[in-house]
Amino acid sequence: MKFGVREICNVVFKAKSDRYIGNKLFRAGQPVLYIDTAKTSTEEGAATTVYATGGRGNSRLVAWEGEKTLTFTIEDALLSPIGFAVLSGAGLFNTYNQGATAQDTVHVHMTTETSTNTGEIDLTDALSASEKIDPTAPVFVLLTESDGSLSGTMLSDLTVSEDGKKLTGDIPAGQTVFVDYYVTKTGSTNSNVSEIQIDAENFAGYYYVEANTLFRRQSDGVDMPAEITFPNVKIQSNFTFTMASSGDPSTFTFTMDAFPGYTYFNRNKKVLCVIQIIDEDVSGSAIGKSVMLHPAGIDIPETSHDSTEVSGESGTDPTPGPTSYTVTVSDAITNGTVVADKSTATEGETITLTVAAETGYELTALAYNEKSITVVADQSTYTFTMPSANVVVTATFTQN
Repeated sequence: MKFGVREICNVVFKAKSDRYIGNKLFRAGQPVLYIDTAKTSTEEGAATTVYATGGRGNSRLVAWEGEKTLTFTIEDALLSPIGFAVLSGAGLFNTYNQGATAQDTVHVHMTTETSTNTGEIDLTDALSASEKIDPTAPVFVLLTESDGSLSGTMLSDLTVSEDGKKLTGDIPAGQTVFVDYYVTKTGSTNSNVSEIQIDAENFAGYYYVEANTLFRRQSDGVDMPAEITFPNVKIQSNFTFTMASSGDPSTFTFTMDAFPGYTYFNRNKKVLCVIQIIDEDVSGSAIGKSVMLHPAGIDIPETSHDSTEVSGESGTDPTPGPTSYTVTVSDAITNGTVVADKSTATEGETITLTVAAETGYELTALAYNEKSITVVADQSTYTFTMPSANVVVTATFTQN
């Protein structure tokens, strides 16, 4: 099978462990960000090669390769507040989040150029029905020149009216003024404000990334689904945010360094990346081919549908026995460990889990495929019956 690639990826970022982004909690394995507006997506591998040289002409005699790296880059045409928080490592606060309280506030800076009335400056037209001037924040009123520039002359000793819409004081009528002030958005209003807080201490984090695209088969031009999985990536915290009135609009680049990690369904080997190509045969049944990129090299498992079938293989499968399913313990578990007594099992087998919390922590939640297992204080072993599906075990350890 040969194929061509000329399609971008849709990408899902999933939390590696329980984490907050602003005031929103994302559980381990929960999707955090979905990108379906990408312009380009690039996967680039590199390795360092050193050589032993000698003899006449000092030619190369033997080579060693190492320091393998894999980088995945997505250029997104559009960006959401949560996307920018993921890219930059910033904190994110939304006044419209469920659970926000009246004490959760965002101060929004505003400027208005308007005319004065005798004794007042009315900003009602510049404010929405729920917005009020914040009397505790700085308010500056400056007279403007005929060309609109600031004169430097400031009106002082002004008071915010009781309804929060006007400024009152010793104000002459008929003057054009520039007003610099703040309004407050709270969780108890219907306001829609996202505040992204970038500080010097927080950086973009680690995520489990899954991307899907289309590979076109050469033989008949059919587009085949392809799934690309990066079990452990670190997003680089570099970004450029360009604002201009001409030229192409700004794009937002996510550059991710891949690290070895376990996929959800294979705990036997850490990989940098897995590429799955779903090749539909003439009968309509799907034959999957996986390409696993890992620190030691590239594995390409053979399939009977592939023209590169190994000589001597019959191309037919023997009569299958009972179906075996995988038991995977999530590598996003922190502050404790969970060990399963089996890595594979058939339906109906008993799986025993041994848990151990780190000092100062205790097990508060245990589940397989999101089915909860009752947690008992000071109990270290738990069991469940294997279902007819692959299983992912998750656990939460909290500080006691």
